[in-house]
Amino acid sequence: MPDSVGAILREGGHDVALARDEKLAGVQDEHILAIASQEGRVVISLDRDFSNILRHPPEATAGIVVIRLHTQTLPLIRQAATRLCELLARESIRGRLWVLDEARLRIWPRGGPA
Repeated sequence: MPDSVGAILREGGHDVALARDEKLAGVQDEHILAIASQEGRVVISLDRDFSNILRHPPEATAGIVVIRLHTQTLPLIRQAATRLCELLARESIRGRLWVLDEARLRIWPRGGPA
């Protein structure tokens, strides 16, 4: 994630740790999820692999957000981060997968964690 996304989330009142700052850039997705789960952190990524619920079940996590934009430009990513802040203030993400695109938010499982 770009640093500006972290800044937007921090301004929204969220505690943010970027993978790069935590020396986790380039490590396996499973390791990132394990660390995030231990720390009670939501994983926010542009990596579509995190949307695979069989490989990365969200139930045991604080939540997973995949920002899935058709065009990944910095202004559009920032815009998605701003929308994400608003959504996090209204909706529980614990144990869920959110896929956020330009027009909508898809949530799995819809009713919340089992």
